[in-house]
Amino acid sequence: MALKQQLVARLTGVNALSAAQLARETGITQQNLSRWLSEARSSRFGVTDDGIVSWTVEQKARIVAQAATFAGDELTAYLHREGVGLRHFRRWRVALEEAGEESVGMAKRISKLERELVRKERALAEVATLLVLRQTMESSIQEQHDVGDGQDEKEEELDY
Repeated sequence: MALKQQLVARLTGVNALSAAQLARETGITQQNLSRWLSEARSSRFGVTDDGIVSWTVEQKARIVAQAATFAGDELTAYLHREGVGLRHFRRWRVALEEAGEESVGMAKRISKLERELVRKERALAEVATLLVLRQTMESSIQEQHDVGDGQDEKEEELDY
């Protein structure tokens, strides 16, 4: 399978050989090389114009998760069946681990910000309550003052 991938890679990209040229060079029939190239281009993982297999994040995560159950030769065989090179697998695993660490850090930061938001909302509600209370008290004092002024006027009228 690795040889097949190497030969398909030589049939694509910037310095690509024709199937006929590669057949003369390797001794593998042109028909086989052409079929392999066609299969690679129509595979479920797709091959870009420059011959690089493109994998979705979900596919990478699935392979990394399933590979976690294997070690040594079993891991190598599994990756070979999936068509993944060991260096790609290692890179994917590190990227997923780093993403996981970032996710944990991000979750902690979000939690902290949510707690701070709740604290500030409570403080704002308290300030709003104090302002309403202050306005109520000022209104009450003003009413008492107005009532007091009215009584003074009545007393002045009675003095005459």
